[in-house]
Amino acid sequence: MTTEIEALLCRIEAKHGIRIPYACESGSRAWGFASPDSDYDIRFLFLRPESTYFSIWEGTDAIDLPLENELDAGGWDIRKAARLLGKSNGALVEWLHSPVVYRNEGGFCERWRSTARAVFSPKSSREHYLGLARQMVRGKLQDEQVRAKDYLYALRSTLCARWIAEGKGIPPVAFGELIPSAPSDVQARIPGLLEHKVRTMEGERMPRIAALDEFLNAILEERLDIPAGDPDGVLLDQLFRNEFRQSVAILTPAELTLERVRQPDLLLMESVAGSRAYGTNLDHSDEDLRGVFAAPRPFLLGLDEIEQVSDERGDEVYYELGHFVSLLLRNNPNALELLAMPEDCIRHRHPAFALLEPRIFLSKLCAKTFGEYAMGQIRKARGLNKKIVNPQPEQRRAMLDFCHVPEGQGSVPVLEWLAARGIDPKRCSLTAVQHAAGMYAIYDDPRSESRGLVSPKDPDALIFSSVAKEAQPVTWMHFNQDAFQAHCKAHREYWEWVEQRNPERYATNAQHGRGYDSKNLMHTLRLLDMAGEIAREGALRIRRPNREYLLRVRAGEFEYEELVAKAEAQLLEVQAAFEQSSLPEQPDRAEVNALLVRIREAFPG
Repeated sequence: MTTEIEALLCRIEAKHGIRIPYACESGSRAWGFASPDSDYDIRFLFLRPESTYFSIWEGTDAIDLPLENELDAGGWDIRKAARLLGKSNGALVEWLHSPVVYRNEGGFCERWRSTARAVFSPKSSREHYLGLARQMVRGKLQDEQVRAKDYLYALRSTLCARWIAEGKGIPPVAFGELIPSAPSDVQARIPGLLEHKVRTMEGERMPRIAALDEFLNAILEERLDIPAGDPDGVLLDQLFRNEFRQSVAILTPAELTLERVRQPDLLLMESVAGSRAYGTNLDHSDEDLRGVFAAPRPFLLGLDEIEQVSDERGDEVYYELGHFVSLLLRNNPNALELLAMPEDCIRHRHPAFALLEPRIFLSKLCAKTFGEYAMGQIRKARGLNKKIVNPQPEQRRAMLDFCHVPEGQGSVPVLEWLAARGIDPKRCSLTAVQHAAGMYAIYDDPRSESRGLVSPKDPDALIFSSVAKEAQPVTWMHFNQDAFQAHCKAHREYWEWVEQRNPERYATNAQHGRGYDSKNLMHTLRLLDMAGEIAREGALRIRRPNREYLLRVRAGEFEYEELVAKAEAQLLEVQAAFEQSSLPEQPDRAEVNALLVRIREAFPG
């Protein structure tokens, strides 16, 4: 329910133009003895715009909302709350000490708890709890058949009153922490009451219990001299004013991690994506996640920017709302998909996200974006073939493997040439040949400074020596630097691919032996199918109706050339369909801009 509660708080803020820094659970769920049909009693403290506190007109000091599903929400303005705190108002003090907190911005709860202790009035607080107990004992606990709920409410109130009378300060909210302070015969009855309440509905009744009646009446008849306390008005004024001076906590891009953007106050939408959404997944397919989050307002007003947050492999990607809408405006296929995800894939969707309707964005731009994306998958499929059928050795070849000495009408490797003549490659000398790129002279002259051929600090660099003026080269060497660099790049890219590749996907491609990545070509045909539906019907379908055919493509049942020819022909059909389509040339930028502002206002982040 936490997500639904956060969504409700956001709607309250947007509707009433307020900010809710603190929200908690009150009542039986906070006390620890909720029934199966207990509502969620959500209580909050809110701030109105600062200017309203200086108006001659009275502003709203309380918000009471009708029950929404199981959510019963209500709250007080902080000025009203500060006044009530000076009276140790029992309900407010309990809200501040609730064990179930839904929001606590910038240490709000800690500041108010500290002040609550400083201004605590034992007398006022005890009278509050005794009043609640009297309502139960003198009213609802008079019949022969009573509710377990009424006994528990009365017991909790009397134990709170007893806690205060013993000088322990503010009583705990959780009922379990109060039970040890009850007499042993009363403690013995409580487990049965709790079990009855937890397993039955609110209205279920039970016989009266004499031992509990005696205890409750004894507490109510006590006459004790309890100190009233002396609330510090200056402290309460300071508490109220400081709420407007709290520095805004501005997140940095580094703090907007995957874990953070998934929190309810930032997350607009989250869905399983990829093959599980298309319906082309296999039993062992990975689970990709895509989502949209709204960066907090203070972040948006600052200098930092953020487009998305993702993991290293790109399996989990969350777009910032502004960037996401800009992608939609350009008809980016990955972004458009999130507007029409199958319901069984959606994990979270804030009501404000529903404002992003596909009809607002679908346009003739899809001919280009879906088409280019699809053909890009074809190029990617063939490109991966180079890695699949041309594996690189684990050990990269050395630089000198690309160095050769001319001999006859051909050449031999430099190390082989030197070894045949008993010349140590570490004791000879090397100089560059002017006006002959890639050509070098090798010397075996004791009068020269012999440093060898390869730098001891960098095995990928040649090293040059100073040679005697009269020294003659023993041979000439050519270094094919372009070939060496190409090998280094291919080796690096291959082993990076090996490290990052999907083992299941690689095994599939290796098994069918077609020489291409079949999953890329499956996506090519899927994208073209979707593009055709957009052009002809204005429909955005994610779950594919031709799943069996696409899985055959994925399994490598077709030749590469056959699939490419099919895709190229289909692309021409799609382009022709878009030319005849009634879709707009592109989305209405002004409408989209207004929509973005509206969503940010409804979901401030």
